[in-house]
Amino acid sequence: MKHRFAIALLTFLSLMLTEGTTHAMQAPRAASTSATQDKGSKMDDLKSFATGGRTILESRVGDIRGDGSEGVVLVLDPPVAGAPKLGEGPAREVVLLVRDDHGRLHKVASNARVVPCSSCGGLSGDPYGYTRIERGHFTIVIGGGGREHWSDEFTFAYASDRGDWFLTGALRRVEDTDTGQQKQLDLPAKDVGKIAFEDFDPAKLPEVELP
Repeated sequence: MKHRFAIALLTFLSLMLTEGTTHAMQAPRAASTSATQDKGSKMDDLKSFATGGRTILESRVGDIRGDGSEGVVLVLDPPVAGAPKLGEGPAREVVLLVRDDHGRLHKVASNARVVPCSSCGGLSGDPYGYTRIERGHFTIVIGGGGREHWSDEFTFAYASDRGDWFLTGALRRVEDTDTGQQKQLDLPAKDVGKIAFEDFDPAKLPEVELP
């Protein structure tokens, strides 16, 4: 009798231990699923601004207003029918987004002239380089060419009194990759005037050329 009772007790304890182990293993999976959903929701926020067949080329998150709040610089690729010819095609749209007090993203500015088309970089390919965000300002870098390689850096800073971003500097470079000859043109805001992000057109800036 005692032997049967001991076997029954051991069986019961074994079942309880197995059930507890199963619950312990399942708990982290639920937390992981929740984290993935949160990340997906943030990406869905950005996708809602890629309308009309546009796709997201790049997104950068940071303090673009310099007040500690979150903002986004979104680079959108327009829809293209067929294979574009070299140097032809629609430019990309750069969109600035900020979050309101409820955490919702809002479009506050855009520019479809800063980043050239995907085939506008010549032999170097896509001219879009990257976007860098630092407190209160952001920089967009593009470049392209063949033997003569060119690059541009455009920096915009937030002016809280105007509630807008303005060009604070443009750095234009060109280099002969065969000879190593280089030239650059540094254009501070005082030389180009007060230009808002939405009004900025790189084609209106002075060019940099090798002699």
